[in-house]
Amino acid sequence: MPTKAPAKTQSKPTTGADQPQDTGQQEASQGQRLPSIRASVSWLNPNDDESVRAKASLTSGGAFAIHGIRVINSAKGDFVSMPSYKGNDGYKDIFHAVTADARQQMNDAVMQAYEQKLADQEYGQRNTDQGHEPPDMPEDTGMQGMSQ
Repeated sequence: MPTKAPAKTQSKPTTGADQPQDTGQQEASQGQRLPSIRASVSWLNPNDDESVRAKASLTSGGAFAIHGIRVINSAKGDFVSMPSYKGNDGYKDIFHAVTADARQQMNDAVMQAYEQKLADQEYGQRNTDQGHEPPDMPEDTGMQGMSQ
């Protein structure tokens, strides 16, 4: 009867780019490492009487982008809705967080970006009404360098 050979392990040299680098990860409560999350709001709904308040995107760890995120207004307040599609048995998420910590981090990032966009819009309208131009703001680079 043949026996299995032990799995080969390769050791990489630890020079240059192979050195550990700061990835911007955050420590989760269970000791897991969460990737850094960046959110940007691409659209604000000017109509207060509609449930979709904004559309947003996330980048996770500088490696993945999630588009089609919505900020929804309900009777219980605003909440983040992940991208989904309608199936025969209701809506299905296209993307969702696996852990409660990751979900909270994503929700917080989107809501902070939404609140910042609202504040920026209000600031711009207030200063434009008074004849002032808003200051130049750097654009969100999102996944800068990923298309190279």
